[in-house]
Amino acid sequence: MMKPTDDHGRELDALFSVERWSEGFDLIVESRGGSDHGPNAARNSDYAPAMELHLSRMGALGMVLEEVQVASSIAMKLPESGRRVSLDRFMFPVNLSRLSEFTELRHSIGRASAAYGRVDGSDRGNRTKRMLLRMSWPRDNGSDARGIEILLAFPREYLSVEEAPTAQPRELDVRVESAVKRIRAKAETGIVDPPPGQTMAGSISVNVTRFVRDPNVIAWVLNEAGGRCEICETIAPFLRSNGEPYFEVHHVRPLGEGGPDTIDNAVACCPNCHRKLHYSAEKDSLRVGVISKIRRLIDYPKVKAHSPKTGNGFEM
Repeated sequence: MMKPTDDHGRELDALFSVERWSEGFDLIVESRGGSDHGPNAARNSDYAPAMELHLSRMGALGMVLEEVQVASSIAMKLPESGRRVSLDRFMFPVNLSRLSEFTELRHSIGRASAAYGRVDGSDRGNRTKRMLLRMSWPRDNGSDARGIEILLAFPREYLSVEEAPTAQPRELDVRVESAVKRIRAKAETGIVDPPPGQTMAGSISVNVTRFVRDPNVIAWVLNEAGGRCEICETIAPFLRSNGEPYFEVHHVRPLGEGGPDTIDNAVACCPNCHRKLHYSAEKDSLRVGVISKIRRLIDYPKVKAHSPKTGNGFEM
């Protein structure tokens, strides 16, 4: 199960899951319940905005709503015919790509949820039951259930937009964290294409001069390392405050020597290996060994370039 992140980057409290079937998938939205002030803790408190967000994102992907079912524990004991509901203002199938506004569709699903099981025909019941939306996807490219969950969980920009390079260390850290999440999300759906990086890293002048770094290059290399130093293959010496393993990304041909800020010139390593590559008496032979070991690396030539100072005393 996952929780969706809205278009402003806020994670909604609304669990959902996807189950695949031959020509589409079922989106299961978990019920809302409990209360922050009652004996049972609140759960899925963002049920309504999450439902509307799912409908909107499925519309953007050209998906079609084939039917809606109540999927509560009681309803699931019945055959599918006993779980299906009708919508008062929409006829199935509903081509979501033809809708420009999804609030009324969400309300219609809520009214159907409330009316389900009532003998008086009213819709004064629970509008936030566990619901199953059966979807078809004409443009399906063979994504598995997890891949579809990723597509629905994050804004399209989160999965595709490249963040600009930056020379600010703190801003770079924040952007790398974001880029790592984005790359891992994309990796759930298939192979992650390497970012283009920068063939020549620019620099800016502040109190000190630093090279501008591309957060996507750092994030891709960290993800490729898979939790181990790419040089000595040991696990991270510790975890960052966000739970990520701590590694440093080193430019095999330093930026100050004209090396590019690209994934074929960058390696994720533990602090010990990183300092060896900068200060060891054997750093040149270590560099050659690293290039031989890691197939993506290219032995870029040394060219004359300025070498900005960095806050930690060495250029990565």
